[in-house]
Amino acid sequence: MKDHEIEQWYSYYHEKFKIPKEYLRRDYEAELSGKNPMEAPLEIPDKMEIFFKYSLGQQSRFFRELRENKKIFGAKCIKCGKVYCPPRANCHLCYRQTEWVPLEGNGVIKACTVQYYTTSAFIKKVPFICAYVQLDGTDSLMMTNMEVEDVSRVKVGTRVKAVFREERTGSITDFYFRPVE
Repeated sequence: MKDHEIEQWYSYYHEKFKIPKEYLRRDYEAELSGKNPMEAPLEIPDKMEIFFKYSLGQQSRFFRELRENKKIFGAKCIKCGKVYCPPRANCHLCYRQTEWVPLEGNGVIKACTVQYYTTSAFIKKVPFICAYVQLDGTDSLMMTNMEVEDVSRVKVGTRVKAVFREERTGSITDFYFRPVE
């Protein structure tokens, strides 16, 4: 390919997929310069979107309660009495089935760290807190992200309360935690 054709190729894929030209040059220089043999596999940029139906299985009630009733449910082992949230269908200690139990949504931070960078579409504000919260009445920890005004005021031992979003979709991000003032 001639230089102007190579530049047109980079421009085309840059515009089509918003791939930075320096990435295209890095990944496709050998191909476009003619260094690859004719028999070698030809690779070109492409974008793939996939829509699929995902089953939440035996945890479905947990997500429906979040979405439809603004309620948090845990799972209690019918043998040893351990309560898990996020819920699980079977106790990991004695392998027995669990039953649903309502939780108030209050708890305490057991571990946390301040994050200054995010790749998550759910986080709108940095810095933010990544915390492990133990809800009252449970024997497990729930990892959560917290957007707070002053990250220096959140630490291990901080009491928190679940707050439900107005728009809920049936996902773990339908609620978040705020420190109890």
